[in-house]
Formats: sequence, C-alpha cells, structure tokens
Amino acid sequence: MSASIFDPEKGFWRLMSRVVDVLSLSLLWTFCSLPVITLGAATTALYDAAARGMRGQERSPWKRFLRTFRRELGTSAAVTVVWGALLFLLANILRLLWQAQVNDVAGAPVMLAAFLVLLLLPVGAACWMFPLLSRFTFRPAGLMMTSLRFAVGYLPYTLVIVAVTALAALAVWMLWLPVFVLPCLTALLWSLPMERAFRRYMPPEEPLPPEDEEQTGDC
Repeated sequence: MSASIFDPEKGFWRLMSRVVDVLSLSLLWTFCSLPVITLGAATTALYDAAARGMRGQERSPWKRFLRTFRRELGTSAAVTVVWGALLFLLANILRLLWQAQVNDVAGAPVMLAAFLVLLLLPVGAACWMFPLLSRFTFRPAGLMMTSLRFAVGYLPYTLVIVAVTALAALAVWMLWLPVFVLPCLTALLWSLPMERAFRRYMPPEEPLPPEDEEQTGDC
C-alpha cells in the first residue's frame, strides 16, 4: 500500500511531475527569449517540448527543449529578424490608427477594423511558423511562405490560435505572474489544432531511444 502511494507513476506524483514540466518549460522559454533574436528558437523548442515531449509522456521534456533550441537556432533567428521587423511596422500602423480613432478622425473606425482583419494573416502566420519548424525542415524563405499557406488554409484553426495567444499575452501584460505557466499552456493549446493539421503531412514518428539523445547544455 505505502509503495503505491509513493509510486512516481501514480496519480498525485504524476500530476506534480506535469506541473513541474509546465513551470520549467515556461521559465526556459522566458529565459531563452530574452535576447529577442532567439525568440523564434525558444518558441520552436517550447512547442516541440510541449506537443511531443509532454503529450508524448516523456520524463524530461526540458531535454527536448534544449536539443531543439540548439538545432533550430540558425533558421529561426533569420526568420525572427524578418518577421519581427514586419510585425513591428504593423504594430506602429495599428497604434496610429488607434490614435486616429481616439481623436475622432473621420473614417478611422472603418480603417481600424479593416486593418485588424488584415493583421490576422501575418500574426496567424507567425503563430504557425515555429511549430512548423519544430516538425519539418525549412530554409527561412520556405518557412515563411509555408506558414502563410497554413494560416490561410487552416483559417478556423488560425482564428482560435490567434485568440488564445492574444488572451495569454494580455494576461501576462496585466498580471506578470502568469508568465510562469502560460507559455507552456499556450503551446499545449496550440498543439490541439496544429497537430491535427500536421498529421496529414508527416509519417508516423519513431521515438528516439534514450541512448541516442544528445547531451544537453545551457541555452
């Protein structure tokens, strides 16, 4: 009886293990995103660790995080610079349109609404981009084009993913404490529709034996 209570595979300890995974992956993502240029690599690694590590019942998904972070750093950094510059420009246009609406400029509400609809495509593509990189091999240009195709081709999924991301970002902006859990939870929620979309493009995955895993290091 007492042995079963302390069995790490049983209910309570299994739950606590998942909680620790959520905390550790969220903190890893936050720390590895701080240089900004590494944001894409951190997001690629977080999605891979959440979708394939946690949902695949791996014991130490943080090891997968570090391995994926190193592997995809080059491609993701190039894409982060290009797409980050684009989103920064669009954010400034959005700010100007919002100010125009606040100042009661004629036609500003219509222009703002239209711009928000158009903004869905680049933001949605950004959400698809790094999960795609975690699953498939791309060069930067191919990754950006494919993410745009997925954002349009799976538009209902894109709407849900963008909404989840916006709510998570708002929660962190207003109350910084959710940063300890929301990054990983957001990636897990992303994986529900994304994995359904990815499944049709990839063969069944064969898990790596523990002996073949690379030694992990700091990010």
